[in-house]
Amino acid sequence: MYKSVANLINRNEVSEDLRSGQHVVIAARWILVAAGLMLALWSPNSLADLRVHIVVILGLAVANFYLHSQVLMRKPVLASVAYAASAADIVAISLIVIAGGGYLSPHFVFYLPAVLAISVAFRTEAVLAFTGAAILAYAMISATAFAGVDGVAVATRMVVIAGVAICGNTYWRIERDRRRAAAEMNPSVAADVQDDTPSEEGAA
Repeated sequence: MYKSVANLINRNEVSEDLRSGQHVVIAARWILVAAGLMLALWSPNSLADLRVHIVVILGLAVANFYLHSQVLMRKPVLASVAYAASAADIVAISLIVIAGGGYLSPHFVFYLPAVLAISVAFRTEAVLAFTGAAILAYAMISATAFAGVDGVAVATRMVVIAGVAICGNTYWRIERDRRRAAAEMNPSVAADVQDDTPSEEGAA
């Protein structure tokens, strides 16, 4: 019985993390869409680059509109959908960086708000995976431009991305511990969990 209660509490924590975290990711994605569109129109390198920027940004906007509508309608948050959307953010930012000149592109800064949103929204394991993917993507993009690449600058940028993730996830851990402490101090929370959990006799 106690194991079932623990599993139920863990599932509730994961669901609560996704529910609260998805709001942060959606808000960060709207900021990314607005800033990316503004920068693309402000100083496009070429017509081809502008087209890539517009297509990628509009794709993010459409996907985010769908996710935002799901949240507004209070539908259950699916972990697979939330993670897939965040992975799409990393891919989209990488495409924007490539279109903007790779290592020379100033759009690498878009990795920072994306990683920050992920780090304050999802569990540590997911944060490690997404942050590692972002750092690896930027390292591969920079490695394709052999001439004129400042290795120290690239390494510094990757450390900054990792630092943002660490700071954000530290905040997530503090909030998680605060929620757990609040639940332990409120007996009604444990009572509700036990009421919703099948008894050993019923399970047998």
